[in-house]
Amino acid sequence: MQAIEFEAIAHQHTIHIPDTVPDGVMLRVLLLLDENPKPSEQTTDSAEGETLKDLLASLTEGLTDEDLFRPREFGRELPEWDT
Repeated sequence: MQAIEFEAIAHQHTIHIPDTVPDGVMLRVLLLLDENPKPSEQTTDSAEGETLKDLLASLTEGLTDEDLFRPREFGRELPEWDT
């Protein structure tokens, strides 16, 4: 049995293994996390322990004031009547 230790960052729930590992080889994977990821870094599938407030607060992360701008006039336009 051989052991290879490497560090990787998961992206879209995948981890790239080194190119030196040949295809078709049985692997045993051990994941070690230094700390718990922040709630905004977790997916909605693993939302256990998150409160609704935490989920709602993370909705606007990365948005600018321009993205959140709303016009102050919410009424309808005045209708034009045939004369």
